[in-house]
Amino acid sequence: MLRTLTKLVLVACFMFATAAMAVDKAKALPKQVLFKNVNVFNGTEDKLYKNHNVLVEGNKIKSISTKAIKTNSNVTTIDGKGMTLMPGLIESHVHLNLQHVVGGYDTLEQRDWQEIGAMGAFAAQSLLKDGWTTARDPGATIAGMRRAIDRGDAIGPRLYLATGVITQTSGHGDWRLTGQRTLESRATYKAGLLGMTHIVDGHDATLSAVRQNLANGAAFTKFMLSGGIFSSKDPLHVKQHTDEEIKAMVQASSDWGTYVTAHTFLAEHAQRGIRLGLKEIMHVPFMDKKTANMFVKHGVYYNPQLAASNPESLDVIFGPGESVNKAKARKAQVGMKNVVNILKDTPELMELTAFGVDVVTVKPTDALRQRDYEMYFWAKNFGNFATLRSMTSIGGKVAALTGKLNPYPDGKLGVIEAGAYADILLIDGNPLEDITLLGGSPNQYTAPDRQAGNIPAMKVIMKDGKIYKNTL
Repeated sequence: MLRTLTKLVLVACFMFATAAMAVDKAKALPKQVLFKNVNVFNGTEDKLYKNHNVLVEGNKIKSISTKAIKTNSNVTTIDGKGMTLMPGLIESHVHLNLQHVVGGYDTLEQRDWQEIGAMGAFAAQSLLKDGWTTARDPGATIAGMRRAIDRGDAIGPRLYLATGVITQTSGHGDWRLTGQRTLESRATYKAGLLGMTHIVDGHDATLSAVRQNLANGAAFTKFMLSGGIFSSKDPLHVKQHTDEEIKAMVQASSDWGTYVTAHTFLAEHAQRGIRLGLKEIMHVPFMDKKTANMFVKHGVYYNPQLAASNPESLDVIFGPGESVNKAKARKAQVGMKNVVNILKDTPELMELTAFGVDVVTVKPTDALRQRDYEMYFWAKNFGNFATLRSMTSIGGKVAALTGKLNPYPDGKLGVIEAGAYADILLIDGNPLEDITLLGGSPNQYTAPDRQAGNIPAMKVIMKDGKIYKNTL
């Protein structure tokens, strides 16, 4: 009897040990996710690849095939049931720390760093909830936000940050109050103390500010080349920064292996930026054909914000009363309407044009409305494919301009291909035919309130191989 009991105990121990070894072996295997039976939009072609299987291993896409894909035992399988699998969306112009600063940049002086950071984290989370797995923030968000998200301490998209905006005294990034306009206050006002902007003049001071940004984790450099709407000291026509200052920014950024972009309004200012070595330029509501051709000739990327040309946006963003900002916005809107026609007439420029909303100083519900309308506006004017490509593969190319400072250098973004990062959406329907499946809306500020994440057709959101939403 004792001998039999001993045998049973040994058998049980052996079985337990075998099971434990199997569990340990499964844990040691790389984690996989298999998407079965999906139609693939790869981010670059105006078509769907029907009835495919896509295998994700770790944080990368491992293989794509119409045939069955061999997996390991540590796999999660998602049956796509003929839905569209596509790259995560890329927002190429977002300001997380400014998006919900209702009342304008001047109100930053009344806020502490905890409030600003909390609003920025909220904006980041809302982006990912709506399928934006990568965002490019050209100013006022500091690298700590990216580090927190990458560690998993906060939820949000991959972030490409310029950190502090470079601006001249009285430039578009000079957000001091009227009573603060002294030379001494350039380093002591709130946005300056927090590193959100750097007010600098002259070659040496500009060079130092750019180097400081790069040392603090900036992936690229952003400065103000023209006047702007959300500032009171600089008319739109003002030419900002000297050639020597711009050359200093380009040189310092190039030395670090990255590039320079600029806020620009007038066509001649954009031409100047191209001649001085900028790799990407934003806005240019007064774009002309000559300038468009210069973009194409020099391979400079373009990042316009077009839906703000809707007159409806004036009262929501600037309030019902009159202001110097609203007067400047009206001037810019006149030019913006022409940009659409220039882009339609210059298909080569569309190949270099990334999608960006640049929504700032609004309530969360209005930020979502603006983003949804911008997407619809693009699709209406340029077609669904051009819009999707701008929000995926072209956005990925702009992100990759960061070169040696790319915070995510080991894979492509904005495409579905082997070796690319596993930033993936699963959509119930075909976005090449219906942009509303991604949240696009024809109503800029009259759409019903919605919460971030409430896009019914968006069934799965994966970023870096991790699933953040799965309603299947």
